[in-house]
Amino acid sequence: MATCVNQLDFILNTVAAAHNLDAYLQLLKGDGTMLLVGAPAEPHLPPGVLDLILKRCQLAGSLIGGIRETQEMLDFCAQNKIVSDIEIIPINYINTAYERMLKSDVKYRFVIDMSTLH
Repeated sequence: MATCVNQLDFILNTVAAAHNLDAYLQLLKGDGTMLLVGAPAEPHLPPGVLDLILKRCQLAGSLIGGIRETQEMLDFCAQNKIVSDIEIIPINYINTAYERMLKSDVKYRFVIDMSTLH
């Protein structure tokens, strides 16, 4: 992360657990934005405001978008070769996946293969 200090215009923070926001705010360039979409059960520690003020950065939050916004995001990712690591699971694995999530035994985001839905 040290090589990315003051390098990023935008951070999409999807982490749904409380974590140190300051470590990520330091990565933003001037006028950068970090958007929080993960909702942790415990609140984040308040970030320091120095990076926000000196670099005119923004810390924002958003709920998930609708179908149109989701499609725009998927199109943008496809055009820019932005991918994520996922674990595709059949629908009958959903309870096991949930148990694994509770145990923090998840390396990638679970994606249900809808062709297994009968």
